Amino acid sequence: MVLRAVIAGIDRYQDADINNLSFARADALAVAELLDRLHPAEVDAEVLVDEDVTRRNVMVAIGERLPRVTSEGDVVLLYFAGHGSPETTATVDDAARYLVFHDTEYDSVFATGLDMERELPRLFERIHHPRLILMLIDACFSGRAGGRTFEGPRLRAERSHVRGGRVSLKGLDLGEGRLMIGACDDHQVAREEAALGHGVFTNYLLKGPSTADDSETVGILQLYEEIAASVQGHTGGLQTPVLNGRSALARFPRVW
Repeated sequence: MVLRAVIAGIDRYQDADINNLSFARADALAVAELLDRLHPAEVDAEVLVDEDVTRRNVMVAIGERLPRVTSEGDVVLLYFAGHGSPETTATVDDAARYLVFHDTEYDSVFATGLDMERELPRLFERIHHPRLILMLIDACFSGRAGGRTFEGPRLRAERSHVRGGRVSLKGLDLGEGRLMIGACDDHQVAREEAALGHGVFTNYLLKGPSTADDSETVGILQLYEEIAASVQGHTGGLQTPVLNGRSALARFPRVW
């Protein structure tokens, strides 16, 4: 079993009409560091930041590379920190929301961004081998991502004991699921704060579950509920993370 990840964060945008961010790059690098808790031989992570987070690079990393290298027992983690946006000009589709890449064009978001509700599930469908896929999006309007379309096969494994300071994926019972946690609802903005040095959502993601125990895994639903409550409380209800997808006792390795 290998945890395969594509982790992306964008502070700097090519189009001058798209405002730069301050902490999306730091968010991505910090999430990548969480995986250091796992045995190096069991992690295959591709980290993209700023100018490397082009539409093409993301489509190749998720839609082409992952389907080729993943096997049935693998776990997939996808993480994106950056702008989310509707189209910026008059359009026939006022409801669509897009992930905005480094090379997305302000006046052509439909053509150069990634539709969260239509294109993102299609990328998930291409990664058909793994039984557990988790995507985390710290971007505005990310509650739109995925809708109710995520379906997944079953992951069977047995729990093993951790030895040393790292977590081994061997034998962990991670259940089954294809899940997406967005930083906010589809009508909300995702906030970042200088006092935190991160996006609010990612800040609480990095803190991990509040309950300390000897378990080598954490339930993804539990993780979501704790993050959502913290983010909602921190922002006074202005930002509420959203969970979409399908879970059959889905769990994630305890990397906190």
